Amino acid sequence: FHSARENDISFIAAGHHATERYGVQALGDYLARRFALEHLFIDCPNPI
Repeated sequence: FHSARENDISFIAAGHHATERYGVQALGDYLARRFALEHLFIDCPNPI
């Protein structure tokens, strides 16, 4: 972070959880429609 800031470089701190949760939700929605399933996405933030 500091190196990017000092060198005027754009930096996005997007971890694994933050960037992939929407894909998992979309997959759940697709499978629910495709196979007439019910599902519930439970968001459990992971600070790592």
